[in-house]
Amino acid sequence: MKKLSLFVLFLWVATSCASVHQRSEILELNDIFQVRPRQTLFTYQRGKVVSKLNTQLTKAGLYERNDTLFAEFIAKSLPPTDNDPGTLDQSDSTAVLFVHHNPVLKRIKEESPWFNYQLKSFDIDLFTVPFKFRFPQEGRPGQLNTNPNVGIYVGLRYDRGGYRTLFFRRERRSEIRSLSFGLGGFSSIGSALVSSFTTNGAITDEYEALGLNYGLASIVGYKTFTAGLALGFENLISADNRFWIYRNKPYLGVTIGLNLN
Repeated sequence: MKKLSLFVLFLWVATSCASVHQRSEILELNDIFQVRPRQTLFTYQRGKVVSKLNTQLTKAGLYERNDTLFAEFIAKSLPPTDNDPGTLDQSDSTAVLFVHHNPVLKRIKEESPWFNYQLKSFDIDLFTVPFKFRFPQEGRPGQLNTNPNVGIYVGLRYDRGGYRTLFFRRERRSEIRSLSFGLGGFSSIGSALVSSFTTNGAITDEYEALGLNYGLASIVGYKTFTAGLALGFENLISADNRFWIYRNKPYLGVTIGLNLN
């Protein structure tokens, strides 16, 4: 009965989608991910639905259609063929596998286990630092600045994701979670105050100069939104930069950004 229900599910998905290779209809997860070990997938072989256990960290193209997650594995990431029909190996590199969970139909609500995957990538963010804390300099107390600024963050990003199916009153839908971590460098421009306070009395006038920032940032992200902490340095694009007490001095900042890639 269990295999029959899996077979019916596979036929329904295949006929409703026409072809699992039509990438224009992919809704999410259109990328190559690392699939974590000790997770079970299913495929259709010789008129039957069979299960396959992923025994090591592998790579696969993951894509979702009609609340079903499909996987096509990269041959080089799979272990050598071992003639075990219950495990994934290089002989399965041409197969289309899918993630499925058989619900207990007597339950009103049920959740399948999470299917976990991860991705390491190059990250580009458009970001701002709404708050900067400048450390005490030359006898002046520390300052909290909220000057407007905008910049570009470039770094490495590590994403961890999960996929599961939710059942409620015999209806089903998918749920995707994602959390990322990143570390990289940034460059930005913004306004900076030039005054008697910030020049230790060398400049009596007060005005807003253009500042050039650079530094390192550590971020966390959810989907396309990111937030984090930055260690930055700033120079003024002004002749008064030599008098500015914060020239090339470190500051701590809070970052808020939007992933561009």
